Amino acid sequence: MGLPAVERRYNSTDGTCRYLLKLSDGKTVETVWMPAEEGADRATICISSQVGCPVDCKFCLTALMGLERHLTAGEIVGQVLVAAGTAPVERLNIVMMGQGEPLLNLANVLKASRLLMDPAGIALSPRRITLSTSGIIPKIAELGQAALRPKLAISLNASTEEQRQALMPITRKYHLKDLMEACRAYPLRPWEKLTFEYVLLKT
Repeated sequence: MGLPAVERRYNSTDGTCRYLLKLSDGKTVETVWMPAEEGADRATICISSQVGCPVDCKFCLTALMGLERHLTAGEIVGQVLVAAGTAPVERLNIVMMGQGEPLLNLANVLKASRLLMDPAGIALSPRRITLSTSGIIPKIAELGQAALRPKLAISLNASTEEQRQALMPITRKYHLKDLMEACRAYPLRPWEKLTFEYVLLKT
């Protein structure tokens, strides 16, 4: 029970706020509050799913930590409650794109999603929650079978196998061709589209 404690808070000139949150065991994760343009009554909260991350993407600072542990469903929801409580808005979006690979903590991520969607809780629409994955193919299929689930975003970052392996070593296990097949087979809901994400890196 209880919420994570705000260890530090970093404010940006555009209204974005990055929180370092301390969990009950002293571990920390980051959560980011991102308001829409000035005057718009909506915001996005970027939340973490693990302390650290085992995937080792070469552009991500969290990779240097390795994996310390999974977050519980309560700790995932707690990040939303802390960030949303600072500046309530009419329309809230959640993106699971912080520390960790959400599909490697899928049971807790799905439980947290159900809590966020529950009418007796925050009552968010599944259209307002997005899960970003580096491409854990078996877990993509498992996510697709969940009755209540976030939208799916694929952190692609390269269009060839060679480029993606250099940036994202997970591709050596889950190849780009197979990832694209898993995306084609994913059971989209009538209103749903897959999102593909790129980070632009200077070479």
